[in-house]
Amino acid sequence: MFKKTNFNSRLQTLDGIVLELGFGDGRSLLDYHSDTNVIAVEKKKKWIENAEKMLARHGLENITLIHGSAENIPFREYEFDYVTSSFMLCSVYSQKTAISEIYRVLKPGGRYIAIEHTLSKNRLYRTLQKVLTRPVSKIADNCHLNSDPVSIIALQKFNIIKSVYFPYYLEPPLFIEAEKVI
Repeated sequence: MFKKTNFNSRLQTLDGIVLELGFGDGRSLLDYHSDTNVIAVEKKKKWIENAEKMLARHGLENITLIHGSAENIPFREYEFDYVTSSFMLCSVYSQKTAISEIYRVLKPGGRYIAIEHTLSKNRLYRTLQKVLTRPVSKIADNCHLNSDPVSIIALQKFNIIKSVYFPYYLEPPLFIEAEKVI
């Protein structure tokens, strides 16, 4: 069974100012070091309310929650040392716009760290992903199983530092770390 250990353990090492996009149920917010300044953006207000309660239960005051989206990040350019996301790119309406926004708000040399759905390398699973994407996206918050995040990230001036593929049936996760170059 796949575990998000690479992603979660990487979050624990981040310092500076971090922007997490699309935090969903908020469990990933618990992985940051308590000294890290985290601003977390989520488009669903109900998830923000749930995360606020969870953060209060854990006594975490280093995390600020904001309503917004990855396609229109409400910050100036060059504000963040890191941008992180967990299975977020597969559900945005424009991956190109989201990656462009991530690039815009990162400082030069800043890093984008993500774990995302990606196309399977197995031809049978890849075909099933393509067939199932439309019906799944309608019931799973616009999630597209046939996403190819590395190719979208490569369209911007990112240097892909690490890309680790985890074979896992129809939804193989992909850990990505990319550095903004100017």
